[in-house]
Amino acid sequence: MNASRLQPAASPGRRGGRSLNSRVIQLAVFALSFILVAGLVVTSSRAAFVAQNDNTANTVSSASIDLTDNAANGAMFNTVGLMPGTNVEKCIEVTYTGNIDPLLVQLYATTPPTGSLAPYLNLTIDVADENDDAFGTCTSFGTDGGSTNVYTGTLAAFTTAHPDYAGGRSTTWDPTGTGQTRSFRFTLSVQDVSAAEGKTTTFGFSWETRTN
Repeated sequence: MNASRLQPAASPGRRGGRSLNSRVIQLAVFALSFILVAGLVVTSSRAAFVAQNDNTANTVSSASIDLTDNAANGAMFNTVGLMPGTNVEKCIEVTYTGNIDPLLVQLYATTPPTGSLAPYLNLTIDVADENDDAFGTCTSFGTDGGSTNVYTGTLAAFTTAHPDYAGGRSTTWDPTGTGQTRSFRFTLSVQDVSAAEGKTTTFGFSWETRTN
């Protein structure tokens, strides 16, 4: 008897179950593969569609406006025993060191003068281009282009009429750039009147400019 004929035939139900399981597994593997591929495509697409624009290293600085002089904190006048008919003159150089174009430079009294000589003290103020004189001396004043008179009167009248920037005396100087310098000459003389005898005064001047 042939042994193969004695083996029982395969059950149709079992073949169908294995086939169904195989299909389920195949479908699951396919679905997982699809998800992975889709994920890779989306990730790749996102990485490919990127744009960037930068605007960096921006810098802003504020305006600078300043006036300096060559006085080194010294006083122009320290005069004792001034006699009528004698003029004493002193010069000072003022320099603009800002980085913008300001308004005209104004000159005014720093504070009201002390003492009682101011009404009897004649004052003349002139302005000229920069010169090579040291502070206080006026040897070269006005030699390069002459000078312009800014004020003539008494010290008392000047301080009354020009007590601050708003009421300042125009120096006719309008700086247009840093490093520009003007020389100012102050000339004093005492009036020949008995009321001026034995009197003293202390005073000061200020230069100021502002932005538009």
